[in-house]
Amino acid sequence: MSGIHWQFGVVQNQAATGGGGGGTIPFTIDGIDYSLGTNTTVTNCLNGGLINTSATDGTGNADRGIFVDFADGSTGTNKQQSTFGTASSPTRTTQTVHVRTSQVQASITNTPQFALPILIGGKITQGNMGTISNIHWQTTSVSSSLSNGCSTFSQEVSDAHEHNQNNTIEDDFFQLITNGSGYQNTGIYDDGTNGPFAFTSGTGYYVYALTFGGGRGTPTFPAVNDTITIRITVDADISGTTHSVIHDFIIKFI
Repeated sequence: MSGIHWQFGVVQNQAATGGGGGGTIPFTIDGIDYSLGTNTTVTNCLNGGLINTSATDGTGNADRGIFVDFADGSTGTNKQQSTFGTASSPTRTTQTVHVRTSQVQASITNTPQFALPILIGGKITQGNMGTISNIHWQTTSVSSSLSNGCSTFSQEVSDAHEHNQNNTIEDDFFQLITNGSGYQNTGIYDDGTNGPFAFTSGTGYYVYALTFGGGRGTPTFPAVNDTITIRITVDADISGTTHSVIHDFIIKFI
């Protein structure tokens, strides 16, 4: 499967939901849950959205795009909080976020596109085992249950943000793309001049996108309760040992 990052000699040591009490925690993958207030960071949480990079922002700036928000719920889910959990084999935390199919359809109606890339953002917070170093973000797998001919695909892109400790995405419907000066706040993906979606061979670093069914001119959209699950794996070193933390980011259409 495209995008898989095989890991050997890695210690898996996953923190419990909400940071959990007790035990050794190498680090956590944390994001912003705006349902709890501006810039409120939540443990074992990511945020992001689907972005139509060619759509206008309502003022004629085509390069600003339309950002269909999820995780925080400010645009499509009436401030509903993400649902958090844990799972095993492998040990991991889980997070279910929501996006309204009506928001996706509105974006495509505004400016038809073949696909909407999925942006994901968050940051790494040091745990109780010592100083972390050599951080590696990866989207290690994707799975989906999509209807109406919709699907996902992956594209190899720049790994410029792979080693960042802080890849947080700010919460703003139009803020991800600046007018005429390139990209900003694109999470785990490159915000350089070429943007986060330019094909870059040989990086082993992937972005995933939602594609639509129905053919040219008559797109069909995900159905209610369809899902896309993107597995985020972060490796980091502590005192010469590599630890791995895994988080399943589950996008559910409502």
